[in-house]
Amino acid sequence: MSDAALRMLERVVLGIIVICVVAAPFFGSRLTIYNLTITAIYAITVISLNLLLGLAGQVSFAQTTFMAIGGYGSALLTTRAGLNPWLALLLAAMLALVVAFVIGRPLLRLRGHYLAMATFALALGTNSFVTAATPLTNGSIGISGVPPLTIAGLSFADPIAFYALSWTACAVAAGLFALLANSHIGRAWRALATGQEIAATLGIDIAGYKLMAFAIAAVMASVAGSLYVEYSSFVGPDLYDIGIVVNVFLMLFIGGRGSYLGPIVGAAVLTFAPQFLSGLEQYQNLVFFVFLLVLILVWPSGLLGRVHDAEPFAAMLPRWLRRQPKDAAT
Repeated sequence: MSDAALRMLERVVLGIIVICVVAAPFFGSRLTIYNLTITAIYAITVISLNLLLGLAGQVSFAQTTFMAIGGYGSALLTTRAGLNPWLALLLAAMLALVVAFVIGRPLLRLRGHYLAMATFALALGTNSFVTAATPLTNGSIGISGVPPLTIAGLSFADPIAFYALSWTACAVAAGLFALLANSHIGRAWRALATGQEIAATLGIDIAGYKLMAFAIAAVMASVAGSLYVEYSSFVGPDLYDIGIVVNVFLMLFIGGRGSYLGPIVGAAVLTFAPQFLSGLEQYQNLVFFVFLLVLILVWPSGLLGRVHDAEPFAAMLPRWLRRQPKDAAT
């Protein structure tokens, strides 16, 4: 697929997303509104991972760690310190930024699978910590009764109001991604993704740009974590377990790495898949993972990735099936 065709596809997908988001409050059920709100919140986290992995080429499983900082930060600051929910969200994001700078410097010295394993251990450690730190986090019970966000008397406890807020935040995150991707910062990140040696020959500050991507992605994930807790009014360790870590990666790989709208599409697919496959009962997981396997084999760049990156069907066949007959009679 040419770049022009890909841009046309992205415009069509953007139009479909806008129509669905605008029409849902008028024609959608309460379940649809809920699923679309969750889609928007998780899309913010996936956009942050797309910035880190799709642009800068850094494989990190630590996004759930920063979601936990945002979620538990908002819950603790509002229920125990009595702070305004907006202020709690902002302070939690600042804490995530500080943590990203502190742990990012040593972590980002690692490369490839070493970085992936280190951040994966960080994600597992985060889940273990919030489960074990009972005096602070209430352990496996979690923290409930988180107050809703409010603006000038408007409470976002109303599902439609929070729906609008979540998609506004998602649009801001997607716009920030597009702005960074098309700037000199995005070009530097792409050089890093191509190869650190190449980036070094171009005079790019490798450590600085890697840390910048890690920090921006951390803040975005923290905001998503805070929004999720404010929406559900509850936070617990199950929100940051290994299943969520895997789901965030699946959303990105389904939608398409490096794509502007891929994270939103991937989040929607994974959020709505159980609903669409509910009639298959015990076979829904099998059907979904078969779809995922076929997608990875046929379209490894994701639904909004470039088709020319995918391996042609013929190349997947055994050699004896790919042989051409010598003549028509054969």
